[in-house]
Amino acid sequence: MARFLKAGILLLLLVVPAFIFIFLKLFGQNQFQLQTFFPVIDAKTGKIETESARNPVLGDNTRDTVFYTLPQIVGTLPDKKPFSTTGLKDRIYIASFFGLNCDTTCTKVAGQLNRVQDIFTQKPEVVLVSYVDKDSVAAQLMKSFEVQPDRWLIAKPDTLETTFIAEQYYRVKQRPMTGRKNETFTLYEGLVLIDHNGHIRGFYNGTDKTDVDRLVLEARVLMDIYAN
Repeated sequence: MARFLKAGILLLLLVVPAFIFIFLKLFGQNQFQLQTFFPVIDAKTGKIETESARNPVLGDNTRDTVFYTLPQIVGTLPDKKPFSTTGLKDRIYIASFFGLNCDTTCTKVAGQLNRVQDIFTQKPEVVLVSYVDKDSVAAQLMKSFEVQPDRWLIAKPDTLETTFIAEQYYRVKQRPMTGRKNETFTLYEGLVLIDHNGHIRGFYNGTDKTDVDRLVLEARVLMDIYAN
């Protein structure tokens, strides 16, 4: 009797996990989540702003948090064609900031961006945007790295300095600290992940390969979210 009991328990231990795996494989759906930064705070009440959201299950009474949206940035590309962030709507892009010259930090970041460009070479929905203050910096980047003009946009803003754009628009210095290793980095080392709606979805150290690998992973998570 004890032998049959042990055999039954063993069979149960083998069959139940297999059944659960098959069930999840057939009927389950993977759901990934990625943080959205900077909810909008109502200046009068101090509360987080919300807006109505159409939920297919709960109906029209649900509310979504309103998040900071990047304002429009305009400029010119190396071929003198106009650049505008409004043209990036419905695309995922990675912003970087090179400023007045391409020093050692710039070279390290650009090298990592070159790697990211190669990773997403077959994914036109992911692009790179690098802001520069001088045409000479754009020329240096084009010469030193395998820049694909339609995938890696090097933009010189019309009126704003790159430092202002990084600090005030992309809010690199305002990023929340999570305690993650190698999270501290300078303005020109920073990379910022932007979603289809102009919302900030991540900050990364562009000189750190491990952190750039995290950027690649989280860009893929965004792609998966939009695909579903």
